[in-house]
Amino acid sequence: MKNNGQLSLYFSGGSCSRTSTPIDQWPISELYFAVLPDPETAARSFKLAGNFHRQYRSFAKPRRADLLHVTLFTIGSFRCLPEEMAFAAMEAASRVRKPSCPVVFDRAVGFGNGDNRPLVLWNKDGNAELKAIYQELVDAMRLTGITPAKEKPVEPHMTLLYHGQLVPDIMLEEPVSWTAKDFVLINSLQGQSIHQHLCYWTLRD
Repeated sequence: MKNNGQLSLYFSGGSCSRTSTPIDQWPISELYFAVLPDPETAARSFKLAGNFHRQYRSFAKPRRADLLHVTLFTIGSFRCLPEEMAFAAMEAASRVRKPSCPVVFDRAVGFGNGDNRPLVLWNKDGNAELKAIYQELVDAMRLTGITPAKEKPVEPHMTLLYHGQLVPDIMLEEPVSWTAKDFVLINSLQGQSIHQHLCYWTLRD
């Protein structure tokens, strides 16, 4: 486990009990585990998102390269991030023993319904290793008393932007791929485009 300092800084300076700001004015934190693309892959994915943005005249700008990620396990959303939840997640993550693995996306697809569909990179039949990491996280989190928010099969994907129209599947000329060597606990402040990377765990070689 590698703590980059943000976890201790967050709790030492950001606890709800240590501020005069009313809790209902705090941003909502979404806590989850994710794998991150390497800088080169993130830059390429951001460029792809820009191309799709222009091609389909999306109402929303592409997600910044530094915010691109593949969610492994969503812990929950909180008005004030509970310390015990974060530390339980850290304890669970330390039990993961999976090796580093390839991440491969061969197409862009629209997920969901409604007027704010995400356009994501996806692989219909791939990324079994990521699914295995997810399952190991599920088992480890259950030991701490935390279960997945939604009990359904995980579909690893990377959101590029949000688009209001139904977009047909787009096969990529060259898959977007990299090797996931670690995973991270992220505290995402909704509406602020801020991702706090709290801790990293190395996937074994």
